Amino acid sequence: MSPRIADIIACIRRAAPYLAIELVLPGGSLIALVLWITKNRGMLKQRLARIRFRAQTATQLVAVLRPSAASTL
Repeated sequence: MSPRIADIIACIRRAAPYLAIELVLPGGSLIALVLWITKNRGMLKQRLARIRFRAQTATQLVAVLRPSAASTL
């Protein structure tokens, strides 16, 4: 079995419980989402920290590259 197929099968296995909850329970989409978020909280925190860092870096870069209001007068 190729590594790509193995990755796809692993992804399906990880998602299966959430998909079952979504299909069986009324309001299952929200329940599955809450369960997924609580299980993957650490990963989400890392990604949000990375996004915040990139946003701060971009803001600082724009502030440096933008001509100041005083120099345009």
